[in-house]
Amino acid sequence: MRWLLTPDRLVGIGRGAARAVLAGLAVAIIAAAAFIPAASTPPEFLHDAIVATLRHGGDYYDAARDLLRTEPDARAARALPSTLAVVAAALPAWALTALIAAGLTILLWTGGLRLGAMLARSAGALLIVSLLAFGIVATAALWLAAPHAAAAALLSAIALVARSRSSVATAVAAACAAALIDPAALVTLGAMGALALLDGHRREPFVWLGGLGVAAVAFALHLHALGATPTPATPLVPGGAMARLIGASFPDVPAVVAAPLLLLAVLGWATVADPLGPRVLALLVAGVALDGVLGLRSATLALALIAPGLALAPGALLTLARNALDRRRITVTRVMR
Repeated sequence: MRWLLTPDRLVGIGRGAARAVLAGLAVAIIAAAAFIPAASTPPEFLHDAIVATLRHGGDYYDAARDLLRTEPDARAARALPSTLAVVAAALPAWALTALIAAGLTILLWTGGLRLGAMLARSAGALLIVSLLAFGIVATAALWLAAPHAAAAALLSAIALVARSRSSVATAVAAACAAALIDPAALVTLGAMGALALLDGHRREPFVWLGGLGVAAVAFALHLHALGATPTPATPLVPGGAMARLIGASFPDVPAVVAAPLLLLAVLGWATVADPLGPRVLALLVAGVALDGVLGLRSATLALALIAPGLALAPGALLTLARNALDRRRITVTRVMR
């Protein structure tokens, strides 16, 4: 019985190639467990200080300029615009919590419907929705330390699962909102637009380009308003992008286990035939590769959708194992007339 509703991208792979992929995967898992660490995302202390200042009638940019002079991680902190701080200062604590909970619930509902439809068996659908819930819990945990990164991850995930040919505008709006909160989500807009172009869509790439333009202009205006603020000469260097992604995706899980789980999740998303697969993979790879550019921390953009990839990995592993163990031979029968 099939695990996935539609055949994965590995169907038809040859026996030799399947064995090579399995061997490479085994080596990669062992290497990841042995050498790739996990690191926590640095807390956004500057955000908390600015919110406190705004609640007492202060100005965002005046407070940001003063605090950046002593902030050890000023390069990353100056890249964060005022959007989230203004909202957090204007709302009471319970209202902000309700807003966050509403966003997480929307992701669980829309993502559950989208991801559950990929699995052919009810057990598989239950598994992938449970893993999505785990990803949502990981996103909520990230919010406690880095609200901007968590908001960008949450809205980027909503954009990915909500995107379809009939509802591109909703996905673009969610991704654009993510970029207005944390410009790291510019990577989300760029990756989605690039894949829409590669897929041959005519209008969709221009919609993503429009969202990218709006968010990029807002980011440029933020940097202009902040001006040339003197920052510490020796900024704090956080953990590597991959290490922070592992630590955020599987909180409280030892790195020796979390790193191989990340590889299996990548395998699942890379091989699933659904159009969501390449988009999650592109966001994951682009987020890690571009982390640190202009001070933006984009490594955790795909955070909420990492764990669900584990539910897609069994289908790929079954296909690889079946093809690797295939011993069918071609029998030639000569008929004499």
